[in-house]
Amino acid sequence: MSTDLRKRKITYTIILTSDSPAANYRRMHIKTGALAVVSFVVFVAVICYAVYTTITMGGYIERNAKQLEQLVQMKTENETLAAEKESLAGKVSSLEETLSRKEEQEHELVAAHEENYIPRGFPMSGAAQIKEEDTAAQDEQDETDENENTLKVEANKEWKELIFVAAEGTKVVATAPGTVKEVREAEGEVSYVIIDHGNGYVTTYRNLGSPIVEEGSQIVKGVALFLVGEDNTETGYSIRKDDSYVDPLELIEIKG
Repeated sequence: MSTDLRKRKITYTIILTSDSPAANYRRMHIKTGALAVVSFVVFVAVICYAVYTTITMGGYIERNAKQLEQLVQMKTENETLAAEKESLAGKVSSLEETLSRKEEQEHELVAAHEENYIPRGFPMSGAAQIKEEDTAAQDEQDETDENENTLKVEANKEWKELIFVAAEGTKVVATAPGTVKEVREAEGEVSYVIIDHGNGYVTTYRNLGSPIVEEGSQIVKGVALFLVGEDNTETGYSIRKDDSYVDPLELIEIKG
């Protein structure tokens, strides 16, 4: 009897039922060997899944740690860049302020330079009088000059020219710095010196004497252009601004 028991195969029965009263039930017989195989396969699958999950989770954790480290590094770099940006912004602001101050200083220097080159000076080195026009006396003088054929300096009204009368020994001087644009001295004509002051202003000095400056020379304010003698006490003086004549009295600064 024991031999029969050892040889007897053990089987398991699975019964499938339904909640419906009218439904039938089914039986499934599973042998021990098949159950063992299925159990082994399930076990292996579970082990493989567990290993896969462990490996996957390990990789995920490692990647997460690296990403966290990168985030911390990026945050540190961002803070460093923000600090550098703030520092650079301060430097830029300082440079802009410095540049603004330099531009203001340059504008002031340019304005001072232009102001210095405006012909505001007095065209004579000493005292002088402005010759007033007297029509009757002028007509009489014209007749005398025609008879004597005497050369003289006559005011050009279109130029708004002034005639200055100075004593012997006085000098005709430049009223502002500039470049001697033209010098003319010819027999039987009034000599003249024209100075370009480089800012739209041009001055003309006419006298019966000989010019003592050369064409093309750079001069400063107060440089002598003519020496007043006994025969050349009168000097014509006119100013142009951008090719338009202006009244010299509007610019001349008379001190004292």
